[in-house]
Amino acid sequence: MLRCVCAVVVAAGMAASPAAADRQRTASVRSAAGRAAAVTDCGDELEARAVSWKPAIRKGVVFAVEIQGPLGGVTWDSVAGKALVIDCSLAVSLADAGRYLADLGVERVRFSSAYDVRNVRGTDRRSKHSFGLAIDVHGFEGAEIGAVRVDHDYEQGLGDAVDCIGQPLTRGGAVLKVLQCQLVRSGLFRLVLSPDFDDAHHDHFHLEARPWSERAEVRSQVPAIY
Repeated sequence: MLRCVCAVVVAAGMAASPAAADRQRTASVRSAAGRAAAVTDCGDELEARAVSWKPAIRKGVVFAVEIQGPLGGVTWDSVAGKALVIDCSLAVSLADAGRYLADLGVERVRFSSAYDVRNVRGTDRRSKHSFGLAIDVHGFEGAEIGAVRVDHDYEQGLGDAVDCIGQPLTRGGAVLKVLQCQLVRSGLFRLVLSPDFDDAHHDHFHLEARPWSERAEVRSQVPAIY
């Protein structure tokens, strides 16, 4: 009798296996379809913003794009002369942030690290640069403002929860502080880190976007961590 019961249980388990496998395959197909839809949606957002781009392939990046023109009317230049390759989600955020830059007289942005496979300093955790979701910005240039550098012009310790900007003493300091506050409150970024955050950011702004799959809307109602 025991052998009979065991045989029935085993048979039932074997019969259930194909059904379980079908469910797993269906879930995988739906997940892949969801990712594909998200990628298509992000690409459509770039097109709607008249961004010139082409698809790229980078390990770890969900939807890598190579930017081939201005983002929101602002040119992004690598200090190393490299092409700007980032995740589409970050590209959309930078394109929408262009109006804040342009309003301050910024025509050109100088950046160093964008896609770069590495760990967060002092940890074994991958930096968001590894996924194309972060970029390090060192300077801003324009006919009206000249050249403004984070390492030279940023004035630390300004602002508070009520008055984000505070009272900068220089024009360059004012440009950087106003821009930082606008980016923090824009809802376009998860992180906007500056020299105020820690010594590792003494010479740049670290801008980091959420993955596209985590963005219910392009602009979050939650301000960035800074």
